[in-house]
Parts: sequence; structure tokens; C-alpha cells
Amino acid sequence: AVPGLIVELAAPVMSGIPLTIEGLSASIGFGLVTGAETVVLRLASGWWESGITALLQNGRAPETPAALILNPGMPGQHRVTAPLGELARKATTYGLRGDALLVIGPGVSMSERLDTLSHRPLHGRRILITRARHQVDPFRRELVDLGAAVVEVPTLEIRRLPTDDRVRNAINNLNRTALVIFASANAVDIFFQMLLTTGLDARALHNSKLCAIGQETADALAGHGLRPELVTSEYTAEGLANALEGWEMQGMRVLVPRAEIARDALPSLLTNRGAEVEILPVYRAVCPADAGPALMRLFDGEGVDVITFTSSSTVVNFVRAFPEDRLPAILGDAEIACMGPVTADTARKLGLDVAIVAREYTTHGLVQAIAEAAARK
Repeated sequence: AVPGLIVELAAPVMSGIPLTIEGLSASIGFGLVTGAETVVLRLASGWWESGITALLQNGRAPETPAALILNPGMPGQHRVTAPLGELARKATTYGLRGDALLVIGPGVSMSERLDTLSHRPLHGRRILITRARHQVDPFRRELVDLGAAVVEVPTLEIRRLPTDDRVRNAINNLNRTALVIFASANAVDIFFQMLLTTGLDARALHNSKLCAIGQETADALAGHGLRPELVTSEYTAEGLANALEGWEMQGMRVLVPRAEIARDALPSLLTNRGAEVEILPVYRAVCPADAGPALMRLFDGEGVDVITFTSSSTVVNFVRAFPEDRLPAILGDAEIACMGPVTADTARKLGLDVAIVAREYTTHGLVQAIAEAAARK
């Protein structure tokens, strides 16, 4: 919605329909009024034909330019235009439903030329974000800027683990730790919270080289004033091991702050190269209690066009919300979009048909991949 404007004013402008035009339309009527050059009528689902018929019976010519605006005032609003006498038939042909605004007047004829919103690459696409709520904002903004109608149902919640003796020992041994590997932005932020809890800050890492798996992890380190020596573009342990190929790992003490439950591929690969690897769980990824009911309500209703997953945990918790034998029917034609190959592999193993995998393993890369897929349709 547009703050400060009623939908009857905002939605036509969003669809490129000027309500007043010098010399053509100087007056606006809201409802079944006579004498106004432009009329805006709000109609509930199922009442379109009645509204159109009423305008015709009130003397409006069948050739009057007219438009139906669906989901008015929302990011996913879209427009159907036709002469007033043909509009009901055209709307029925498109199979449209839901509440709408009916707009008639000279401005409708200008909509195709003035409407820039509907030409955005994701216009009208309903896209589900399952990412943890505290990480949603940049992802959501980028999707909305491209015209998407975003639905948020987080299937992941990050809970910091206590700063116990194991954490304190790992922090106290940082001066002997040659390499610290961060696998996620969550691991970065929570590890630094733990540093502060023990009375230390980023200077405690002055003897350690830093490695970030993925650009978002590197960005999180930058937020704490640190620049990692190595940033791998692949969100996989194997990709990181390849990036470290030229490093002498024999006897190197390596600390890996990460989630409580994660793949063991990375420590195994580094240990095989002679490193002394300490895994430090700093957070637990859980499914929010309200995720299941919220997802069932969503897919029992309007559903979505695209479901996004940014980690394996978001996929696992999403699938658990539905009866396994009903999952394909519930999801319908929704496309599955994943932020990287590990997440995509998890989705496939759980029976989901993955349509989109980002080449750049960031939310920006995922948005671009979704937009490219939409452009191919």
C-alpha cells in the first residue's frame, strides 16, 4: 500500500492511469456517480459484472476506456484494460478473481505508456522467503524493488548457545590459533557477541588469519571491522578446501565457529591435510513454532509462485511442516529457488523439484537468478 493515500487514488496511478487530465478529465467520482469524466469504483470479488452493468445502465458508453485493477495498492497489483462493454468478458477469459478497482475515463487509454511498475521483471510474482527473520530485510527489499509481492514465513530461528567453558577456552587460545574459518554470517555475529561477553573484542584475533565462506560471511566480518585473508565464492567445504590448496596446513591450529548441527566435510578435509581442527558450536538453528501452521494457511489459500531457500535448514524445516504424501499437491506449480548447490541438493533429497539455483551464493545472486528465470517465461 502507499502510505497517506487511499487505495482508490494510489492504485490507478501505480497502474499508469492519471485520474485527471487537463482538457479531458477535470473531475473524479468514487462510486456510481454521474457527471464525472473519471470514475473509480471499488468492487468485491464476484461483483465485477454487476459494477460494469450498473455503469452501462447509468449511461456510460460501451466504448469508454476501462480497467480492472487486481490486488489494488499492493506490490502484486495488475491491470486488465478494455472498452467498458468488453471488460467483463476479457476479465473472465483471463480467469481473474479477487477484489478489484474498476476505473473508467480518458486516463485509462494512457496506462500502457505510463505504467512502469508492471514492466519490472518480477511484477505480480508472489515469492516466499523462508530465511530467519533477522536476515530478511535486504533480501525482501531487492525482491520488492523488482516488483515481487513478498510473503515471509521464516522456517529458521537462530538461537545463540551459552558462552560456556568450551567457548571461553577457545577464545583464550586465540593467540595460538593460526586460522579461524567462518561458514556463515550468523557464526560471525554470534562469535563476536561471545568475544564481548568475555571482555574481549576483534583485537583478540590479531594472531589469526581469517577465512569466510561466501561473500555474505565476508560482509559480516567487515561489519566488525575485519577483512578476511580468504573469501571463497563457493558455499561448500570442498570449495574452501580447494581455495586453501596452497596453504601449509600441517600442524596448523584451526578454529571453526559454526552451527550446532552442520556438515562434517570441512573438518574432515582439513584434518586429512594435517590441521588440528576445533569445531566450536555457537548457535542452534531451530524451526519457529508458528512456521508450520502459517505455511499450511498460506498454501491452503493463495499460495506462491516461487519458494526460496537460503540454507539446508530452511528446506528441512519447510518440508517437515507438511504431510510427506501431500507435499507435491500442496505446493502445486510453485518453483523452488535455492541459494547454492548444497541447499539445492538437500531440497532434491527431500523430494523437491529445484528449478532455480543461484550462481552467486548470496541473496543478491538468488534474486538475480529468479529474475532471469522469470524473463525466460
